[in-house]
Amino acid sequence: MLSETKAGGMELSRENEGMEQWTSVDGSERTLQRKDDSDVLLPGTPGRGNLNSPTYEFLDALPTDPDALLKRISDDAEANHGAGSDSTTGPHQEAFVTIGDLLRNGAAPPDTSAALYRAAALIPGVDVVSDAVDAAGRHGVAVARTHDGERTEWIFDESTARLLRERTVLVEDNAWGKSGTVVTSVALVDSGIVDEAGQKP
Repeated sequence: MLSETKAGGMELSRENEGMEQWTSVDGSERTLQRKDDSDVLLPGTPGRGNLNSPTYEFLDALPTDPDALLKRISDDAEANHGAGSDSTTGPHQEAFVTIGDLLRNGAAPPDTSAALYRAAALIPGVDVVSDAVDAAGRHGVAVARTHDGERTEWIFDESTARLLRERTVLVEDNAWGKSGTVVTSVALVDSGIVDEAGQKP
């Protein structure tokens, strides 16, 4: 977290946040989130889901052809972040971010996860590293893209295409720190389908 010091400068502080989350398969119930053994129902109206708030059924209905899937995501990104919008993100970066959010926030069917990973690799500016290792020593395939001085990296399990880890690293000095500083790092430990919110997969 970046905050202003008493002297008027900027200071980067680290926060570790473990979290568990349960989203109903069909979106009929509000999402349950657990932090520090405390359960909270997230605000929002239950629904089938969308690119910003996916349910399992929404993810299952997405195209599994990487080109078709990228077009579906890119059309939305272009509409909201393309020419004529006030967005500084741009449609390519927004498509990349959207795919990361879908992989991180929803337990997707295996075919959808694989298609999302392959669709991400088709976005202009994306690099693919065939063998990468996350902080837990797990090997996978890395997909990365640099935007506005920050490089976002995802590591996928090579056999299941499940997202293992995500991190953002500075590639140039800015208020967050020096080039090479890890700004965020997220590890996904497990995901799955359960009968009731609060149960472990």
